[in-house]
Amino acid sequence: MPQLFQYYVEGETDAALLRALKTEMQCIVPGKIKVFNAVEEEFTRARLITLKHKTNVVLLFDTDTLNASILRKNIKFLSNQSMINHVYCLPQVNNLEDELIRSCNISRIKELLSSKTDTDFKTDFCKCTTIKQSLERHDFC
Repeated sequence: MPQLFQYYVEGETDAALLRALKTEMQCIVPGKIKVFNAVEEEFTRARLITLKHKTNVVLLFDTDTLNASILRKNIKFLSNQSMINHVYCLPQVNNLEDELIRSCNISRIKELLSSKTDTDFKTDFCKCTTIKQSLERHDFC
């Protein structure tokens, strides 16, 4: 029986990256991706109603926050749900942009997609249809 994975990411940029890693690059385990900020929002049973038995939950979150109490509460809540097999945490230091800078041969995030400014990067990334090629062009590891 294949393992089931549900990814919860903070924003659309994170979701776009995970879709590329999952489909184009095939370097993460396939699963559903939903935008949900596990650092700022609390999970409820209603949010988990569609999860199948033995689903593995992956939380992708930024660490540029001062308060981790909601995250801790969410991890504990998820770990106690019968349909969840395991909870994996993938912290980003400090955020997605910093992780991409660290993982690619770039010094500023705008270089990844030749964005006009660092601020334009998120919009450009979400619209990009060649994420794999952009990552590979900048030696993504």
